[in-house]
Amino acid sequence: MLVGFTTYSPEAVELNLWSGARYIPELKFEHKFDSLNSFSAFVSANLYGSVQYVNGTPVWDGTIAPYRAWVRYEYGNSEVRVGLQKIDFGSSTLLRPMQWFNQIDPRDPLGLTNGVYAALGRYYFRNNANVWFWALYGNEERRGYDALQTVKDIPELGGRLQLPTPKGEIAFSYHHREAVLDTRWDVDNPLYIETPENRIGIDGKWDLGVGVWFEGTYTKTKENIGILTNQTLFDIGMDYTLPIGSGLNIVGEHLFTWYGEAFDHAEYKGNTTAFSLNYPLSFFDNISLMLYRDWTNKGNGFYGTYNHDFNIWTGYVMVYYNPTTDNSAPIATNDLNQFTPGFGIRLMAVLNH
Repeated sequence: MLVGFTTYSPEAVELNLWSGARYIPELKFEHKFDSLNSFSAFVSANLYGSVQYVNGTPVWDGTIAPYRAWVRYEYGNSEVRVGLQKIDFGSSTLLRPMQWFNQIDPRDPLGLTNGVYAALGRYYFRNNANVWFWALYGNEERRGYDALQTVKDIPELGGRLQLPTPKGEIAFSYHHREAVLDTRWDVDNPLYIETPENRIGIDGKWDLGVGVWFEGTYTKTKENIGILTNQTLFDIGMDYTLPIGSGLNIVGEHLFTWYGEAFDHAEYKGNTTAFSLNYPLSFFDNISLMLYRDWTNKGNGFYGTYNHDFNIWTGYVMVYYNPTTDNSAPIATNDLNQFTPGFGIRLMAVLNH
């Protein structure tokens, strides 16, 4: 995949023009031993370069890094995958409390995310139930809504059980890691605290004529680290496709956030609402819009995109506005697809070959 983009942000006085390109080459291998046994491998790289204009002066940046690198063995209804990989689960689509191991931005039409170094095992039962087990090692960056970084040289362990229900499914997840609060750079409050952290999650999704779901997580640190000692996120959502033209799909979610030193006393309460609309104008053209409101910090944002599929590439025109106040953007972002504060326009071309 080859991606080229240009972003213009008129409200960013010192840094209002940004252009770049990303190339993600892939190499795949698969061998079937018989009808039950198979082995596969996947490797891809992230080659990136950009130029930003700071007060009219070009500032160049670039990187070459692994994007995915894993091997997988499958036997019957089970699989084991080891290496740098994407791990994704949960029922929500926009605000996603269970974004434990990735940084997928719902505004990004490509769904780019950094991977994690992990071993993942899954088994699928005949009634569509499945169980996951994982072990992570060598990861330290924050993922999703992580408030703390991970201690890189201590393994992380967890699992997930997903069960079918009438007209849907429900799942239970658990994860344990050694987290670190590092504010040594803060002259007024320099701290370095390593603490075990346990996280549980539950999510479910059903088709009741309209799609409905919920997703919640509770995170507890062993050491008292103030307001981040107890973290609770709970998201509810629904979607429906209106019979207008070729079908207007509407998704709505609301996220409740509680942080506090004690479980039964929230020192911070957040409320965020998000909507997305998606409409295919034709077989080759699509338009989408995402709106969100952070009620606690009084931040509003929107993101609209139009894309057209040409013969061998796809073009995107994006218009967005991100709140300029701190902590008012509820979306987990990453360094692969940054959107500057304020108003912006992005042109992007994607070639898959």
